[in-house]
Formats: sequence, structure tokens, C-alpha cells
Amino acid sequence: MLGRKSALWRRCERIASAVRLPDPFDVTTLFGEVAATRGRPIELVALDARAGAPCGVLAATDRADYVFYTRDTSPLHQRHILLHELGHLLCGHVEGEMLPETVAAMVTPSLSVDLVRRVLGRTTYAQEQEKEAELVASLLMRRAVSAGAGSDRLRHALGS
Repeated sequence: MLGRKSALWRRCERIASAVRLPDPFDVTTLFGEVAATRGRPIELVALDARAGAPCGVLAATDRADYVFYTRDTSPLHQRHILLHELGHLLCGHVEGEMLPETVAAMVTPSLSVDLVRRVLGRTTYAQEQEKEAELVASLLMRRAVSAGAGSDRLRHALGS
């Protein structure tokens, strides 16, 4: 049915609209504000891309949440990766499971994969959770650039 939004869309809109975006938009500032609101640190960690490794990973520990993202891409893509992982966090997708071996090796190549997996934990998200995180990321980015085509906010959000 055209014109009716799905339950997923409505849920993601509620989540995204509850987030206060910094003005001008800056993804690092956004993570800092979300961390302050949650009372829990979020650390952003840029990694070199490796074959077979995901572009981004959210890992929760007892001390903090870590968002790992590839540095080997454009600033716009990095922002989207970070917002996608933030979407997982905002949607509550942070149960601990197994960190993929490729990610564990990227994070700390000098430590054993089993040790890194135990420390970081990782959720393998269901397809619905991936859709949810992606939609939240897109809605946040849409809000960040909604000020208009010539605005400083848009140029900043696009890395110009």
C-alpha cells in the first residue's frame, strides 16, 4: 500500500528523530553526545581494510563501546559506516557473541583471535537488524543534510 509506512520505518524514524544532531553536523561530535547521554564511552577506531573484513563493527565491552571502521574509503562512506554502527547501538543490537576472525585479527594482530573475541564480543546481526541500522543511518544523514542544497551543513556533511 502506497503512502503507509512499515512498522520498521516508523520505529527507525522514532529512533532517529530522538537523536539531537550537532550543528554543524559532525559525526565525531554526534558520537560524543550520544556517549554523554548514555553515560558510557564510545570509542571510534579507524582500521586498515582487509579482504573479507566488514567495513564497520560495533563491539561492546564492560568499559565502553567500540566502533571499528575502515579508513580506506571516502569521508562520506566513513560517515555512513559510522552512522550504521551508531544505528545498531541506538537500536539496542549490542548483545555479545563471536567477533569474526578477520575483524579480531585487524583489531589487534599481535594478540590471539580467541582472546580478542572474548574481550570484545560481537553480534552477528539478523537481516532485520541490518535493515534497521541501515535505515536509522540513512534517516540521520537525511536530517543532517536537510538544511538545503547550498548550506554549510550539507557541504560539511559531505566532506567538502
